[in-house]
Amino acid sequence: ASSARTSEPPAAPPATTTAPEVDQRILGSADAQVMIIEFTDLQCPYCARFARDTWPLLRERYVDTGKVRFATRDLPLPFHAFALPAAVAARCAGQQGKFWEYREALFRDQSLLGHERYAELAGTFGLDTQRFEACRADPAVLKVVRADAALAASSGIASTPSFVIGRVVNGEFEGEVIAGAQPYEVFQQRLDSLLQQAQE
Repeated sequence: ASSARTSEPPAAPPATTTAPEVDQRILGSADAQVMIIEFTDLQCPYCARFARDTWPLLRERYVDTGKVRFATRDLPLPFHAFALPAAVAARCAGQQGKFWEYREALFRDQSLLGHERYAELAGTFGLDTQRFEACRADPAVLKVVRADAALAASSGIASTPSFVIGRVVNGEFEGEVIAGAQPYEVFQQRLDSLLQQAQE
């Protein structure tokens, strides 16, 4: 594992000018001592494997219990033609409060990506498809997806899935990079070690 130092990833810009939007892509307690930042590609089969096999346990045992904060960031790889539009679509679902459900649906059936069935899928979640499609056409959304990829590049991360696991120390996030769809036990070992350090 390599190390990375980065400021906490920027939140998505607000969808409206009236009230700032909560970043749908961050889960867990703001008071958590330990954080995971995931860099993912919605067309990547290994990312789908993590989302299907490892993430549910991590969420149940660490994130939902308030021990760990989890942030997902986009890293659409250039050789995955559908990764960028899929990332934009997931962000747009997030503007209507369905980011995680939408993302999980895309990971469950990555064959959807090649058919551009984003609005159809949005409809199954009861989203306002007109608003959803307007969001997909908004260049500002594409810009924030690319900003995530730039954050990954500045941290020396070029493959998916990659995870920076660490703690915020003196206002700066310091962590180690774990690359690939590792089994739950790899995350468990690292998280338990960091949680122990946080208590010392």
